[in-house]
Order: sequence, then structure tokens, then C-alpha cells
Amino acid sequence: MTPKRALIVDDSKSARVVLSRLLEKHDLTVDMRDSAEAALQYLRDNRPDVIFMDHVMSGMDGLSAVQAIKNDPSTASIPIMMYTSQDGELYAGEARAIGAAGVLAKQMAPGDIAAVLMQLQVLPDRRDGTPREVPLTTVPAGFDQVQLPAAEPGGGAIAGIVVPSAPVTCEPSSSGNEAATPPPPSLTAADVRAIVEPLLQEQGIDLRRFVVASLDGVGGRVVTEVGERVQRAVADLNATIAKATEPVPVPEPPPPPRPVGWIALAAVALVAALGFGVLAWQQHAEIAVLKAVPAAPATVPSASAGEAETAPPVPSAATAAPAHASAPAAQRVPIAYGEAPFSPGRIDALASWLSGLEHRGFAGTARVTVVAGEYCLTGNPTEGYAPAPADMPANRCDVVGNPADEALRANPAEPPALGAIIAGVRERSHGAIEVRVTYATRSGSQGYPSAADANAGQWNAVAAARSYLEFAADARPTS
Repeated sequence: MTPKRALIVDDSKSARVVLSRLLEKHDLTVDMRDSAEAALQYLRDNRPDVIFMDHVMSGMDGLSAVQAIKNDPSTASIPIMMYTSQDGELYAGEARAIGAAGVLAKQMAPGDIAAVLMQLQVLPDRRDGTPREVPLTTVPAGFDQVQLPAAEPGGGAIAGIVVPSAPVTCEPSSSGNEAATPPPPSLTAADVRAIVEPLLQEQGIDLRRFVVASLDGVGGRVVTEVGERVQRAVADLNATIAKATEPVPVPEPPPPPRPVGWIALAAVALVAALGFGVLAWQQHAEIAVLKAVPAAPATVPSASAGEAETAPPVPSAATAAPAHASAPAAQRVPIAYGEAPFSPGRIDALASWLSGLEHRGFAGTARVTVVAGEYCLTGNPTEGYAPAPADMPANRCDVVGNPADEALRANPAEPPALGAIIAGVRERSHGAIEVRVTYATRSGSQGYPSAADANAGQWNAVAAARSYLEFAADARPTS
């Protein structure tokens, strides 16, 4: 019988490994894809018996992928089960409305997967009570096969029974029979160890990969949930601080009472204005002559000889402050595996780059982006991970990721030296330069070589090229 085939669509490697292990225990052939777009490409040439679809993925989400599969007549008949952390009757009803068979939680019991496979008719339901037929192909000598009448309805049918045609006696075996059946060979402890040890090693490797993948998945979920909660807490704190620091409107003081003799004062002011106007008319000619005469250079006494020295010219408004400079080209500083992104050397490079922006008279946003590559690693959570040997196949990695990046995302606090540089630039530029530090979103295995065709050295070369600290600037538009 042709084995059933299942397709797992999930951008989490640990979730794919856990579910594939459970499906393989039911003799299913498992194919895996890390995005909805890759799954649609797979379905152009393949027809699995069941699809397990994650909900939240980069690019197209799971519900949109289910709708696209059900809208295609060639794939509409394939049963789809949502494999996600989403729960609740509202979500389950939404998934069924677009064509999904149901929702399978990632935190499931061991027996849930078998129930789902039987519900989707991928595995036969062994609880239907169908009797198994046991054919009798050989009747021993001395026995006759007797056909018995059918049993009562509902009790099944008895095809036949073998009864002895003559009395049977049991006699001890002769020496000739003992010679025909040799005794089993005896095994030494070394022979048993040679047989059992490879099996134990293979099972140990599979168990270790399963545990590492499970821990990776749990760690990723914990980091994501904690990060979201921290962001919400920071946003609430900023809103509270902004509300508390809003300036309290001060009522304007009432206008002073008008003096009693305001009419007399207005008359005096009018007379004075007329007098000043007459004086200005009389001095108009003298002022014109003075403007025509060039001013002599200002002199200051010399400190040494008492001689007059010419004072330096005062810069005009056009040369006092430089105009806003355009944004310079982006700059990238590589980050080696295991190094902290904001090491002293990279912080010095950032300080030099920001100093150049200040001297250019730049005004706008300076973006500092941390990009971490996904390395092919070997090891375990207890002893730690290290880049895999270059000649090892890429599909034999214990885990693909970047422990330094995961630690940074779990504790995104900025180093004190970086905070001091950002505060100094903001103060010296009077707020004209704003520095923002961001962490690039993981892209998974997109852009990396195929794990089945590449070795760890080729994979890690791409990961090293994708690990860097990028400085870029966006100039503020001038009015």
C-alpha cells in the first residue's frame, strides 16, 4: 500500500521537527515548507493527503494560504488542518469558514494527532469492529479441514476449523530431529554491544535533535511573548510620562485697569511723535551723507607694542551656520560570530560617523540597524553551540540560528557608552539629529543555499555576510 504523504507549512523549524516526528510514527511521509508561498509552489507538482498550516508567518499568512488552496480546483479536495497557537471558538469558526477542517494546537497531547488523522481519513479508524480474515494456507498432516455452519447474525462467520483425523500422540524428538535443528549460536557481551551500541547512538542523536528543536521553539515563543509585553509596558510608561509632563495652561492675567487720565496721555504721546518726526526730517540729509562714507576698520590696541591691529571681520548670517547637508551614503561594519554588536570598536566607528554628520550640518534621523545572520551550529543547550565543521552537510546542523542575536533580543538594553553617544549628539545638535537603534527582522532561510546541496562552510559564509551593523541617515525635508 502506498504510504500517505503530509505537508507541514510553518516558519518555525522546531515546530516542523516536532510535528514531523509525530507524523512519521504513523508511517506518513512528511514534506516541509517554511512559508505559504513555498507551499503553493510545492502544490503545483505534488498532491499530499493532508496539509498542516501555521497561521502567523512572514509574507502570506496561513488563512490566506488556505483560501488560495481551496479556490484552486486542483487542490480544493486536500484536507487542511490549522497547526497554530491560536485558540478559541471564534478563530476555529473563522478557519472552518474559509475551508480548513479544524484547528490543531501546537501544545497538544500525544493522542491528538492520531485522532486528527483518523478524522481526516488519512489513517483508518481501528475502532469500527471489522474482523480480520486469517487465511489458512497449509493444513498439517493428520488433520482435516471441517466447514462449520454460519453463526447467528451479528456474531460473525467462522470460515473453517481444523480437527485431527486420528488420535495424536506426543513423542519426544529423536536424535535425527535434534541434528536437523541446530541450537542457536551463543553471543558474547562484545557481540551484544556491537549490535546494540549503534542503535542506541542513532536513537540518542534523534532524541537530542528533538529536545534541541523543542527548546528552541519554547525559547523563541518566550522571547516573543516577553518582548511584546515589554514593548506594551514601555509604550504605557511613555504615555504616562507624556501625560504627566504636559504643561499646565496658566490663565492670562487680567488686563490692568486703564488710568483715569488716558486721554491726556494719548495727547502727550501724539505731540511727542510729531516732535520726533520733525527732528527726523531735519536730520535726513545728514544721515544720507553718513551712509555714503565707508566705515573705517575697527582697531584694538596691541598687547605687546601698543600698535593698532585690525579686528577680524564678523561673519554674516549666510556663513554663520551651514545649510542642512544631504544624507551621506550608508555604512556597514561586519559582526563576527559570537561578538556583541555594540563592541568598543563598533561604538567608536558609530561615534566617528555621527561626528561627521554634525560637521556636515546634517539634520534628520540617523538609523543604526543590527542585522544578525542565521548560522549552521552544532552542540547542545548545556555545553553551548559553535559553527559546524565546514565539510559537514548543511542539513545535519543541530540548530540554525544565532545565540548572540537571541540573547540581545531577550535583553535589548543599550550599552551605557552607546546611550552616552546618542545623548551627546542630541544635545550638541539641539535636537537636529535623532539617533534610532533597531534590530532587523529575521528572514529565516531565505537567500541561503539549499541545505540539501550545500555544506556548513558555504551556509555560514552567507550567514557571516549577513551579520553587520549598518549606519544610514535620512535627511529632514526642508521647507
